[in-house]
Order: sequence, then structure tokens, then C-alpha cells
Amino acid sequence: MKKGTAILSVILTLLGGFLLTRESSTYAWWDVVWVLLLAILSYIGLVTHAGLAKARACAGIVVVVFSAFIALTVFTGWPLGPIRFCGPEALKLGNSFPLLPPLLAFALLSLCQKTAAQIFSSVGRNALAIITAGFFCLTLANGLVFLCKARLWWLWNPWGGGSTYFQVAMAFVMLALAGFFLSRIYPEDTGLKLTRWSPEGVVLLTINMLFIAANILLLPRLL
Repeated sequence: MKKGTAILSVILTLLGGFLLTRESSTYAWWDVVWVLLLAILSYIGLVTHAGLAKARACAGIVVVVFSAFIALTVFTGWPLGPIRFCGPEALKLGNSFPLLPPLLAFALLSLCQKTAAQIFSSVGRNALAIITAGFFCLTLANGLVFLCKARLWWLWNPWGGGSTYFQVAMAFVMLALAGFFLSRIYPEDTGLKLTRWSPEGVVLLTINMLFIAANILLLPRLL
């Protein structure tokens, strides 16, 4: 089931490249199915090696923390800055709180943690948390153009200059701290081996390839 979900996630991510040539509002179902598949893959990975109880606790904490980040941002503008969340109106609570971004954050952090744990299997928990947070922030930074411009999940202009750069820097500092502390609660998988095929690593690589394609096509228009 895990490999099947990973294959579907890769296929759907590759199909996202087609959306780069279309209007942001087209094929809104893709956003929902894509994020749900990534979240399911991440959750299955947790259940596989940690059991249902630990997987529920870990996933629940991560989703709640990122939901709190987004809720604070929606109502106060802190800690992620002046972001207006868009996306499908049907997937919002009270027409203001988006449901997909917390699930996407959980999926990306989980994929980064599993990939980092497989590549750096000999490092300690703190070092692994630092690497995971780095992978997480790099993936989000790589995906800004795709998420802000290609799909209009949220309206945020990190290229606006002036004080905008400071807000972006603060947002990524907070995301890095959250990524560090949240990655520490992931159960350790002692069965990981670098020579073993990693579905999570392949999916994470495919996601970053999609983001890079969006950067190549759209970023020159923003500069």
C-alpha cells in the first residue's frame, strides 16, 4: 500500500507540471488529491515502523502546531507575515482557515525527516532534527513560486523588497524552529539503510523537481 501510494504521488506530482501552463484556478481537484496523497503516504510511513498509536500522536501534534501557526497568521499576521490564504473556498473553516496547508506542512516535514534519516542514518537526534529542518525550509523556499503564483494557495510577495525581506526571513526562522522541534518527536526508525529504496525520498525529489520547473518558467517574470 505504501509503495502504491508513493507511485500515485509521483504520478500526480508529475502531472502538476502540466498545470504550470494553465490558469491557477483550473483543475482545483488536483490540489486536494495531491495533498491528501502526500499526507496519507506520510501517515502510512509512520504507522509502518512506529505503530498506530505513536503515528496518531506524532501526526496529530505536527498538524495541530502548523494549524496554530496558520491560525495565528490569519488573525494576527504573525509569525508568517501578511499572507492571505486562498485556494478552494470549500476547504476552509469559517471562510478563513485553510485546511490543506497544515496537511501539506505535515507531509513535507515527514518526507524530509524520513529522507534525512535514510541519508544520514548515523547522526544523533539533534543533528538529524537540524538536517530535517534544513530540508523542510529549502523545500518550502523552492516551492514559493509554485504555491504563491502557479496555484495561488496563498498571496504572499517575498520579492517585494524593503520590509518584505525581513518578514520572509522571520517566517523562515519560525518554520525552521518548528521543523527542528517537531522532527524530534518522530519515532526513530532503526531499520533504515541507505541502500534501500526510499519511497519518501523519491516523492520528495519529484516534488522539488516540480517546484524547480515552476521557478524556471515563472520566476523570471517576477524579477
